[in-house]
Amino acid sequence: MKKKNTALIAGIVVLALLLVFYMILHNSGKEDSQENEKESETAFETVIDDISEVVIQSGDNKYNFTKAEDTWKYDGDESFPLDQSAFEDIIKKFEKIAADRTLEGQDNVSEYGLDNPTVTVSLKDKDGNEQTLQFGDTNSVTSSSYMTVNGDNKKIYMVPSTIVTSLQFDLNDLAEKEKFPSISDITGVSINKNGQTFTIAKDSASGTGWSVTGWDGTKKDAGSSQVSEYTKPITSMSWTGFISQNTEDLSQYGLDAPTVVTIDYQVTETKSSDDAEDNSDQVDSDKDTASESENTEDVDTEDKVTVDKQEILSIGSQTEDGSYYAKLANQSGIYTLSESVVDSLLNAEVNQFLSTYISDYIFADLDKVTIEKDGNTYEFTKKTEEKPVESSSDKEKADNTEKTEDTKESNNSDTAKETTTVTTYYMNGNEIELNDFSEFYSLISSMECQEWLDTVPDVENTPEMSVHFFKENGVDVTVAYYAYDSNFYLVKDSKGNASLVNKMKIKELTDAFDAFLDKQNSKS
Repeated sequence: MKKKNTALIAGIVVLALLLVFYMILHNSGKEDSQENEKESETAFETVIDDISEVVIQSGDNKYNFTKAEDTWKYDGDESFPLDQSAFEDIIKKFEKIAADRTLEGQDNVSEYGLDNPTVTVSLKDKDGNEQTLQFGDTNSVTSSSYMTVNGDNKKIYMVPSTIVTSLQFDLNDLAEKEKFPSISDITGVSINKNGQTFTIAKDSASGTGWSVTGWDGTKKDAGSSQVSEYTKPITSMSWTGFISQNTEDLSQYGLDAPTVVTIDYQVTETKSSDDAEDNSDQVDSDKDTASESENTEDVDTEDKVTVDKQEILSIGSQTEDGSYYAKLANQSGIYTLSESVVDSLLNAEVNQFLSTYISDYIFADLDKVTIEKDGNTYEFTKKTEEKPVESSSDKEKADNTEKTEDTKESNNSDTAKETTTVTTYYMNGNEIELNDFSEFYSLISSMECQEWLDTVPDVENTPEMSVHFFKENGVDVTVAYYAYDSNFYLVKDSKGNASLVNKMKIKELTDAFDAFLDKQNSKS
């Protein structure tokens, strides 16, 4: 009986202890909740539209800004192109600052970095009332920064550190950058560096449509894909940073003797038809209303025209981080460009533009192609003409031998009927099939080299095969194929280029050409 009473008493005691423990936890939670509500309060707020002056001091940088006629200006240089939107984003942070926690009755503000503030901000409204915010250290645990208002150290607010981060800027970060022009359809790029010039340009005389002229003046055909790869950074180029609006002393940026990049390009613009009629005779005043109405409709039409444009980019010395100082001739500011973009432009070499195709000439663009092989010459030409489309009714008329006078008149009216373009291909004046010709010619136009040679080797033997590509007032190039070593053929052209081509590709070509000749001989 005694044991049962003891167990009962022990159970009651344990239950009582658990109840007490629960009450303590419950009350503690309530206190914490009340304390958190107390800790979260507004540390500072103001009416943004009333602010007329702002002074921001961060480290050694001190910037004064004044608003006049709804426009903010930097007092240190009124010509500074202050980005209004970017600066107003900073000012908006002072509209209302909520404190995560408030510390009161702190004796030593140096513990919070407020004896030597990281950032100090002074705000003055249009009535002359001034308020000052000071920001000290950032708590590494809570990521909150310590702040005081108007020098009241009795209350230290813990506010989001992002506010402080937004105030630690360089003035140039707030500059409104002039936009780099949108350039897409590039027709040429010329670089003048240290008295030498490097150029790529569209060239109708080139088999590829482009030519490249090296630093030493050597001119060669440039591959279109290689040109596209080179100009790609230009089409997406943009300023990385603003430096100055003051261009009086360009020498400090290396822009007094810059490298000059000239970019030629084209844009499509819409031009009203009345622009084209500005210099035409005026319509007589006695024309009727209907005629005037028709003329009005003509004026409202728009035409798209291609316009040539040019940008001149000056590139100076490098900054500490490797960027380049740069300036466009038609812009007032000095900016920076990334090191990688500038280096890719300025370090161009001829070989990077050479296409791997050694004779990328489309027969449709040529007047004739002449092939010499085994002492024989084969001239390939084509003739294009318009021929009437023959209909079933035409065939019936051709079979009818008795025509009346009316039928003759009807036939005369058929002279304006539909026509089609017909191209006929010839070898040495004899007609050939296009498919037969294409089987070997496609191997000529698509042949790629293993590598381009810097110098043209001297060879004593005669070429096993040569191909002459010709177009009046255009292409006039001969490509010759020489046996070279056990792996390669040497291919030379009349423009001074030399390359090595896998011998199996040459064998494939000569075999295809011989098969073509055999087929033509079997037809004759």
